[in-house]
Amino acid sequence: MLPQKLYELLPYLYILTGIISASLVDSMVVRISSILLILAGVFVFIMRRSYRKSIKKRLDVDQMMMMKPSVPDVYVRRSGIERRGRTDVEWPISDATGDKIRYERRSGERRASQC
Repeated sequence: MLPQKLYELLPYLYILTGIISASLVDSMVVRISSILLILAGVFVFIMRRSYRKSIKKRLDVDQMMMMKPSVPDVYVRRSGIERRGRTDVEWPISDATGDKIRYERRSGERRASQC
């Protein structure tokens, strides 16, 4: 692994080396290589910045979620009937014994409770 300081300086070194080599050597091959080296440095810099922004955004969202009070039950009014639904329930739903409730069984229970 590279030391952290060297790793952080690499894009700047790419750009600086490209500029210096383009200005000192008068050859078409060197100029094309210098332009490619400068573009590589800029590309690495942009990629690192966008990745760090996304990590920061993800961490901010996680912190906001941890600070937000959890409200487990929500009352929803659909078709004239007030229904209570849980917002924190994950799929698949389990019954009291811990067995997973399949969709067919759940829909049958729902139909039976509506009658």
